[in-house]
This record gives sequence, structure tokens and C-alpha cells, in this order.
Amino acid sequence: MTLIKKKEDEFYSPWPRIVSVSLVIALLGTILFTILYLHLQIDWIESLAITFFTTSYHIVIRLLSPLILSLLFHHKYNYQIWWFQPKTWETKLYKGLKVKQWKRQVMVFDPSQFSLKIHSIQEVINNMCHAELVHELIMLFSILSILFTIPFGALPVFLITAICATLFDSMFVMIQRYNRPRLVRIYERQNK
Repeated sequence: MTLIKKKEDEFYSPWPRIVSVSLVIALLGTILFTILYLHLQIDWIESLAITFFTTSYHIVIRLLSPLILSLLFHHKYNYQIWWFQPKTWETKLYKGLKVKQWKRQVMVFDPSQFSLKIHSIQEVINNMCHAELVHELIMLFSILSILFTIPFGALPVFLITAICATLFDSMFVMIQRYNRPRLVRIYERQNK
């Protein structure tokens, strides 16, 4: 009954539950297969331990990145700095990737952060800047996961997961960068 009620909620997102359950499974898998490998020294068990470890890493960076940025920037951003300004080449890229067609199909971790019903337009713009930086930081951490090849080897595995994770998060960066300029124009018009 509560699950149905939550799905009826305008701001319901399955992501928090998916991330939590995935993290528990990944951490348990890491521990279990690491212990088994240390006792049995079987290669395929080592591969499973590394796979679960890598999965845990990618989930943990998704949880830590917003916290890191909140500590650094206190959730206050200036949308006018060059980093958040649209670049001339972006319009063509987003048009070519058809961002407008698929952006509404992407599930958001916390949809309430982008709602004009509960936040001012300035707050939503700020939240968009925060979300963009969170996903960019996750992309950086994803690329850094390639360094796990130093202790573990298996470069192809870490390279593929780093690329896939980076591409996944780039989708959220594109959505923020696609949507924000329109809101900024509205906000600046209102403040003239």
C-alpha cells in the first residue's frame, strides 16, 4: 500500500531505493567474494570480488559527490560564471543527440529539487548548477577508477566501466545544461 502511495506522489523517484539496495548487494558481494578468494585462491572468484568492488565504488561516488560539493560550496552557485555558461557548440550537440526528445524520460534522483511549485526559479537554477557539478564530479571519479588497474590489473574491465559510467552521467549534465539557459532567460527577464 505504501509503495503505491509513493508512486502517486508527484515527486516520487525509485532512485534512492535502487541505489540503497544496489549498494548493500555490492558491498556484501565484495566482502563475500573477497573472503572466498582469500581462502580458495580461484581466479573467477577474484573476478567477482573485483566486479562487486567496482560496482560499490561507482555507487559510493554517486552518494559522496553531492556531499562533497555541498561542503565546498554550501549549495550556493553563481550561474553567471563561465563554467555554467552555454558554449556555442552545445546547441548543435544537443540537437544532434536529440536531448529534447529523451530528457523527460530520464528518472531524476530527487525531482522536487527542480520543481517550480516548491522552489523559486532562482533556487531551481541553483539546484541545476549543483546537479550539473555533481554529475561532472562523478564523471571525474569514474575516470579515476581506471587507477584500480594498478593493484588489480584487468585494465579492460576498469576502462569499460569508467567509460560506461562517464557516459551515463554525461546524460544528466546535458539535461541540466540544456534546460538551464531557458530558465535563466526567464529569471533575468523577471528581474529587469
